[in-house]
Amino acid sequence: MAISMMEAYTIELLKNHPYTFEQIKHFIENDELHLLTNSYDIDTDSLRILLKENAKEMEQAFAGNYEVKFVTMNGLKNLLRMRFQISDDQYELLAEGNGLHFLQVDSITEQQIRGMLSSNWKVERSGEQITLYV
Repeated sequence: MAISMMEAYTIELLKNHPYTFEQIKHFIENDELHLLTNSYDIDTDSLRILLKENAKEMEQAFAGNYEVKFVTMNGLKNLLRMRFQISDDQYELLAEGNGLHFLQVDSITEQQIRGMLSSNWKVERSGEQITLYV
C-alpha cells in the first residue's frame, strides 16, 4: 500500500503508543477519533479515508507493510527514528545532502527499509552497512 509521509507518521505514532489496529479501527468506525486527537496532533481525516477505502490494506500498513509515496530526507530521518528507533548518531549524512551512509542494520531491517522507500531512493549494502540515497 502506498501512503503519504503524514499517513506514515500517523501510523508510526499510533503504533508506538498503546493502540492496536483493532482499537484504531473501532475509534474510526464509531466516530470516536477525538479520543486520539486529545492525546496527539494527528490528521484523523486521512485515517478515516484509508480505512474506508480498504480496511485490509490499512491493517497491512499498520503492520508496517507500506511504501511512502514520496520520501524527503527529513522524512527518511524521522521514519528511521519512529519505525526502527534509529537515531541521528547511527549514520552520517552524505556530503551531497541526498542521503545517508554508514547505517548498520540487519538484513530484515534493510528489507523493511527498502519496502518503505519510494522508488526514487536507492539502497546499497557494503558489508555490515547500508547507504540510502536519491
